[in-house]
Amino acid sequence: MGGLKKMPLKFQFFDEIIEKDHPTNLEFNSPSIGILSKRFVGPGKYQILDLGAPMQSNVAFFSDSSCRFYVEDLYRFFIAPREGRKNKDDEDDDVASAIADALDYEETARFDLVLGWDLFSYMERGAIELLMARVAGSCRTGTLLFLTASTGAMIPHAPARITMTHGGRLRYRSAIDSPNISNPRVSPTALERMMPGFRLLHSFLLGEEMQEFLFSYT
Repeated sequence: MGGLKKMPLKFQFFDEIIEKDHPTNLEFNSPSIGILSKRFVGPGKYQILDLGAPMQSNVAFFSDSSCRFYVEDLYRFFIAPREGRKNKDDEDDDVASAIADALDYEETARFDLVLGWDLFSYMERGAIELLMARVAGSCRTGTLLFLTASTGAMIPHAPARITMTHGGRLRYRSAIDSPNISNPRVSPTALERMMPGFRLLHSFLLGEEMQEFLFSYT
């Protein structure tokens, strides 16, 4: 395996413990994964920021490269703790502080790829703006941002567990009997306004249920 960063002790990988409660309920051929594979799988040194839950198969996807792989589990450490709050009208400084507490990568990190998955469907606009302003400070020109989103009117109450395969496919695992919430359906144009410096490169429709986006930092 390449020079993958050792995961912090606060994490454990979910691949082997979620199968019972999070079965694979969707699987797609992913053009974006093909693009990422050509760019990041193989010889090279890269720094990758994964904002999702720690999934061993996603780390393994980049194992042929010499990568520093940062897993932050933003849902667990930022989004979920705020869901039960009665007052969500926090000042920007309070939200920015919470984001800083959730992201523990070193300030010297310079990312080549950011994996955002479907997390932005579970965040308020202001939180996305503050998050990406912080992440942008650790991006290079040409850094890629990968996002997914449901096209349906409703989405599960929590983000899916999404994994990549070397066959260019994405597997989505959602919790069994998960209640649904309204889908905010944020457009790529709206996302660009929330993320100064990021521009849409590609948008792909995956079947009739999902779409994926690749942005580039300029």
